[in-house]
Amino acid sequence: MLQQHRSWRRLAAPVVAAVAAGWLALAVAPAHAEEAKSERAAGKLVSYDASAQTVVVKEKGKDQAYQVKAEGTVLTRTTLTMNGKVAKFDELKPGMIVIVYWKPDASDASKRYARKIDVPKIPKEFQEDVDNADAGQPGSSDAGQ
Repeated sequence: MLQQHRSWRRLAAPVVAAVAAGWLALAVAPAHAEEAKSERAAGKLVSYDASAQTVVVKEKGKDQAYQVKAEGTVLTRTTLTMNGKVAKFDELKPGMIVIVYWKPDASDASKRYARKIDVPKIPKEFQEDVDNADAGQPGSSDAGQ
């Protein structure tokens, strides 16, 4: 009987440790998931400065700067896509509509680090509406007729 009791203790200790580790992992996971969450912003590209590694986007009438990293591993660089295909930063032109996925910069929370920038394809029939929206003019769309 004493032999069985000791066997049970030897088996119970690793099981208890595994359960405790599992609970700890579940408790820490939500905090880590919150930290990794990206924000999304959209607007028109104002500029790209390769030497300063920044892009400036006009969002809701205000210029917003984002830190970018054009080179590096897939986990550390800023990914740029145009019309769904990977692109290079020197292909960016002022006035392009962009969608920026960003996080606060790890070294300075007041700065924004762009993880991904998408330049969507805008059909020609909508491009005039986009241009007029920036100029504050009503679109010439026939949608109201």
